[in-house]
Order: sequence, then C-alpha cells, then structure tokens
Amino acid sequence: MGISKAAYAQAYTFPNPSAYYFNDTAQQARQIGASIPIEPPWKFVFRLLLAKSQIKQTDLEIQKSLWLFRNSIRRAYLDAVIARESGETLQDLLTLSSNLFSIASRRCDAGDVATLDVDRTQLAMLQAEADLNQAKRKVEQANQRLSVLLGRSYKSAVDVQKLPQYQLKIEANELLPNFQDAPPDLDNLLADALKNRLDIKIVQQSIAVNEANLRNVAGNTMPNPQLNVGHSYSGNPVGGPATRGFLIGVTQEIPVLNFQQADRARLKAINTQLKREFDSTKNIVTEDVILAYQQMLAARERLAAYQNKILKASNEVARLARRGYEVGQYDITATLAAQQANVQTRLSYLDAVKVYQQSMTDLEQAVGHPI
Repeated sequence: MGISKAAYAQAYTFPNPSAYYFNDTAQQARQIGASIPIEPPWKFVFRLLLAKSQIKQTDLEIQKSLWLFRNSIRRAYLDAVIARESGETLQDLLTLSSNLFSIASRRCDAGDVATLDVDRTQLAMLQAEADLNQAKRKVEQANQRLSVLLGRSYKSAVDVQKLPQYQLKIEANELLPNFQDAPPDLDNLLADALKNRLDIKIVQQSIAVNEANLRNVAGNTMPNPQLNVGHSYSGNPVGGPATRGFLIGVTQEIPVLNFQQADRARLKAINTQLKREFDSTKNIVTEDVILAYQQMLAARERLAAYQNKILKASNEVARLARRGYEVGQYDITATLAAQQANVQTRLSYLDAVKVYQQSMTDLEQAVGHPI
C-alpha cells in the first residue's frame, strides 16, 4: 500500500526551473536569468485523480489477497477438525477391536471358538493401532499447519471445534447445515456475486485507472509554457554607452508532431480490452456461483442421508454383530466385517462433512462475502 500511495508524491511533483547564462564577447553582451515552467492547474488535478484511482485499485487487490487467505485458513481449520475426528473414530475402532479380542479370548478359553478367532481379533487390533498412530501424525501435521497460517509458532496448540456425537438428531453446529432452514436462493447469490465479487471490482477499477490515464494524457497534450526572466547587459551598443536592463519572455512548444497520439491509441486499446475482460469476468463469476451452489446442494443432501439414516443403521448393525458374536450367534468374520463397515461409514461421514464445508467455502469465495 505504501508503494501505491507514493503516487500522491508523484502527483505533487512539478517541473523544475532552469537557469541560463549567455555571454556574447563580440558585442560585449551578457544575459543571466531563469526559465520557469508554468504548469496548467488541470494537469495537477488529473495526476491527483490518477493517483487516487491507483490507490483504490491497490486496496481492492489487497482485499482480494486477504479474502483468498481466509479461504486457506478455513481449509486448514477444517483439515484440523476432520483429522481430530478421524483420530477419535480410529480410537473407537481400537477400543472395539480390543473388546472383541477379550471376548474371543474368553470364548477360546471356554472352548467355544477356535484359536483362529483370537488371532484374527488380535490382528484387527494391531491394524487399528497402526491406523490410530498414523491418524495422530495427521492431527499433529494439521495443527502445525493451522498454527503457522495463524502467525503462531508451530508448537502452539490450536483449539478447534468438535463435531457432535453420531446420532439421529445432530445438534446445532457451525460445521453442519441446519436442515430446518432452506438453502439460499441461487438468484440472490448471483446478484450478490455480481455486486460484491472483488474480481469484478478490480476490473472495474482498472477501467477507471485507464480512463484517468487517458485524461492525464489529454491534459499533457499541450506542453507547459516557459516564462523566461533575467538581467541583460550590453557593453557596446551602436551609438551609445553601455546599457543594463531586464528581460522577460515566454517560450511555448507547439504540439504539431507530438500530441500524445501514441499513448492515446495504446490506452484506448487497453480500455477496449478491459471492457471485454469485464464482461468475461462476470460470466466466470456466474459460472463459479452456479457450480459451487450445485456442489453445496449435493453435499447437503449427502449429509442429510448420513444423519437421518446411514449413521443410525450402521451403528445398529455393528452393535448387533458384536452382541451376536458375544452370545455365539455370529462368527468372527461377520463381526469384524460389520465393525470395519461401521468405522468406514463414520469416516465417510467425516468426508461428507469436509466436502460440504469445502463447497460452502467455494460458494463464499464465488459470491464474495460470508454466507
């Protein structure tokens, strides 16, 4: 921003005066004085308007950078939440595998099942432990990334929001949609995007800067006149004594060959290009909003299916399978399969939450403001 504000200093820069000295030894004449450029006031005004437009454009570009940085922060925060929830899910898997191992060991000691059941449950427990250790590493990585993006030391702890427990009625949470409220209207989002999207504002401001440049070039078409003032001395005038006096004059460059025609042609071509870019940017913004909106609706429907049906059914199947194996109704193969399927369902649910939040982030980026 400081570099852009230097345009004000440039606007307040005026042409330097010059000094001159002439000595004619043949006629014993000398002239000494100064040549002062006289800049018309409109040139100064046009430079100030140009500097103001450039600073506004820079401010919009900074806002866009901060808005994109917000996107990075949200994604890093979401990764930290999902990593922790995945770790807790795998911790539950390890606990369940350990319980199955204990049940299989007791039944084996009682002669109800073969030693193979014990070995298979132990293998499942070891695999769950390995997956949990890997998940802990991902949690640490996600937290360190989030800390660094927040400007903290990578060793600093970051508190992230916890998702509600898996149940049929999910409590209110910022990371999950409220299915009692209808999704936002697409037409309203499109109107907001065309009004608030920084990409469009930047192109509009680029057009304003180019027009300010055109005014500045038009103002510079007429060169600055120069006022010449000084002192003159003539030591050998014809028929008289030496004389002294003052001189004053005006020098004006006439814009006949150079009237800023090259800069005018270039800026007019740029103006045409920017107007086409403006129309193209509006089309791109419209496409971004529609695509992100449809992705959000799809992710929302997927989350609704998990919360209303899939999670409850998966938990119930896993519970019945564990209970059935404990009383001898099911074998270890069916029990382990049900347990693995339940954990995979919960991990898929976390993936659905992540996809929904990413689609919401993309939609906010497309619209240009939080939703």
